[in-house]
Amino acid sequence: MNKKILSLMLVLVMLLTTLLTSCTFGSSTLDTTTVVDVASESTITLSMYVVSENKISEETAKQVNNAFNRITKSTFKTQVVLHFLTYDEYYSTIENMIEENAKHTELGEKAEKEFKKAKKAAKADGVATDKAWEDSWYAEHPDYIEFRETEELTGDDTTAEETVMVTVEGAENYAIAELKYPEEKAYQLDIIWIDSYDRYKQYIENDWLSRLDDELSGSSKKLKEYISPTVFQWVKWSSQGTYAIPNNSAVGEYTYLLLNKKYMDKYNYTAENIPDIYSDTSMFASYVSDIAKYEKNAIPVLGELPLTNVLYWSLNQETRSIDYSKFSIIGDAFLSGRSMDPTVSTNTPIAARNLFAVETYVKQLRAIQSYKDAGYVYSNANGKDCAAMVVKGGAELQAVYGDEYYMNILEYPRLEEDDLFSSMFGVTTFTKSLTRSMEIVTYLNTDHELRDVLQYGVEGVHYELDQSGVVKRLNNDYMMNIRNTGNEFVASPEEGMVPDIWSYGKKQNLDMKSGLLNCFRLDEKYFTEGSDIVLDMTQINQIIEASADIEKKLAAVKNSTELEALISEATSAASAAVRDQISTRKENSLYAIYYTIWMNDVGLYIPIEE
Repeated sequence: MNKKILSLMLVLVMLLTTLLTSCTFGSSTLDTTTVVDVASESTITLSMYVVSENKISEETAKQVNNAFNRITKSTFKTQVVLHFLTYDEYYSTIENMIEENAKHTELGEKAEKEFKKAKKAAKADGVATDKAWEDSWYAEHPDYIEFRETEELTGDDTTAEETVMVTVEGAENYAIAELKYPEEKAYQLDIIWIDSYDRYKQYIENDWLSRLDDELSGSSKKLKEYISPTVFQWVKWSSQGTYAIPNNSAVGEYTYLLLNKKYMDKYNYTAENIPDIYSDTSMFASYVSDIAKYEKNAIPVLGELPLTNVLYWSLNQETRSIDYSKFSIIGDAFLSGRSMDPTVSTNTPIAARNLFAVETYVKQLRAIQSYKDAGYVYSNANGKDCAAMVVKGGAELQAVYGDEYYMNILEYPRLEEDDLFSSMFGVTTFTKSLTRSMEIVTYLNTDHELRDVLQYGVEGVHYELDQSGVVKRLNNDYMMNIRNTGNEFVASPEEGMVPDIWSYGKKQNLDMKSGLLNCFRLDEKYFTEGSDIVLDMTQINQIIEASADIEKKLAAVKNSTELEALISEATSAASAAVRDQISTRKENSLYAIYYTIWMNDVGLYIPIEE
């Protein structure tokens, strides 16, 4: 039996015993209302709005809600009313609730003020302000009756399994009824889901989200054992406080260089000597050359050889953010081993410069083209062995390729803005209890049983577990995105997932690097006349147009001669596009000035003392 229920039973026995000592045992019944009211004093009802993959029927919602509450009531004496909404309706509903909640709060304050005023006047007139007077006053003011201080409690939503029956020696006919919970209030809004940095920031600025830092240092500190400190740093940096908890999931992907063990060993190459495909220390060119010369049943390289560790400065004109995965002639490139840790002291933040003047970038272009020119790169193996190829994916690829290939990491998983802010649970400023709401959010990130209920529904109704603890769906009545319902790593894996998928995901998160452009926005003031430095949209559009042209030409390059001509052209195009944006550091455009200012503002940029 649940330890908390046992403890509750002992408390109730003590309460009942105390009450019985002052009662006459001659009657055949005992009113237990007082006992139940005392035991129910710390019960609470919270509302939680979650996003579902499709419409959830009332029957299914009730089944899941009851299963959810069997855990939260016995563990926290908390009843949670789950509201299931599809994404299309989610935020219009939430923001309407917030608006109505504000109106409702204002009405409640008015009701309290009017009631006190009327009560004071009645007392001045010698009128007894007893229950009958209150009943009469609220009857004359029906809009205020819901704000009457006497709060009715109900046990209608509790389940039979939670009824606590206590037999006391000498009073065998007396039983303790189940705990009672408050009704969910009109427009009550406690726990909500956040899907983006911009919405997160908007809700903070509108004072719709509660700050959670005190809870994270107190009753919810267990979360820090389950979620990476790096994640909490980024979430806090953006607004100098933590206002939501990201749902923990595997971050990003690796870029692996796969080197066939059979041929590597045969020709005495070591994986350590081939860290990448282009650096001066890499033996990659020699290795694939040997395969081409001596192995008729093998191809040197299968598939594309991608550029790695490149950050493009491509401005999203709508959000003023930088999309560093979209091609631009302005950007930066790094060696594969460079740390992306934002806490590293540095005087060289990410540069925003002519990318075709960056040696690391141009070296990659030339190396990749040279392998194509030599005929080393094939789009299809046609039944032959593959000596080398590049693949992208999670740490679970080790189980797929590890036996046959040495796997060198060209790029580590990168913690990006979407990983941080696309799925979070926050507690509103309208909550009935911040601490009790955070108990639920914490449990969803740390408890396997509650996590499975919200993700998969009711065991035996919506899913079943095999002997290995893998989920098998019984129907599609209850479908949720596993990223949007809590910590992925404490949920049961589902059929079709790679065995030990969560172990691989945890390793991936330990290896992740931080994307240094997360949350970066070019402030609106930089586009406003009269500012100290104004970004010229004409110049920015020139960069965008030049980038689109060069990208198209780069894809059409057929040999190294054409590539060299394009590098020369791109160098000139980039120089012309940024000619009027050069700062005192010649390689940096004004983008980098703004970026450095932003890094200082959010505490990321820690300059080394000269």
